[in-house]
Amino acid sequence: MESTAFAFEKTLQNKTKKDILADRLVSMITDGLLRDGDVLPSERDLAQLFGVSRETVRGAISQVSGYGLINVSQGAKSRICATESELGAYRKRNMQDDSCFANRFDIESVFESRFVVEGAIARRAAMNIDDEGIQALENMLEAQAGMFDAPVLHFQLSDESFHKLISEYARNDILAGYSEDLFAFGLKIRRLILQEPGGVEQSYREHCHIVEALKLRDPDAAERAMLAHLDSIYRTTRARLSQS
Repeated sequence: MESTAFAFEKTLQNKTKKDILADRLVSMITDGLLRDGDVLPSERDLAQLFGVSRETVRGAISQVSGYGLINVSQGAKSRICATESELGAYRKRNMQDDSCFANRFDIESVFESRFVVEGAIARRAAMNIDDEGIQALENMLEAQAGMFDAPVLHFQLSDESFHKLISEYARNDILAGYSEDLFAFGLKIRRLILQEPGGVEQSYREHCHIVEALKLRDPDAAERAMLAHLDSIYRTTRARLSQS
């Protein structure tokens, strides 16, 4: 089985990896993971992150650039274009709702739901994950260990892929869909938290505990590790919200 960010993706009809990656990038922009003015990682870094070729990355970026959501300039780094007017124009063209699902709700409701959904995902992933999946997660951890001093965006992109791959090994599309929606809550605040000293390292170490439990194929340990990680995110998010 292919253990990349595209594992279990359903490439129906003529939908290619380029199309799937373009959809992922658009979702990251509309959900707020990628924000206006963000500089995208290099083609090489994105190819490694998503487990695709640089040609696929280049094609996906070109596609999203055509939507007006990425600015690509010759000899310069690609930047996200996601002002309210640009997002509004994109959503109007594509008949999309103007607000993120998870951000319609309060922090208590969102995290209560995340505890239930992602706890169940961790349990199921521990029962279903194979050696290739473990290797893919360990590769992500290796990359994350080198991101402590990198732009926080790099870690956030890897973080999204980390949680997505685990949810795919739950082999339950409904749970995976809920998880993806809930992940989008408070991404702006999450970035501020990760920018604080030790923020990325703390999240990385929590990821390590999750992977260790998955390696043991222990559903109880995997659930505990995931819930501990979510509790850490909940507490830091709530503390940050109380300051604003």
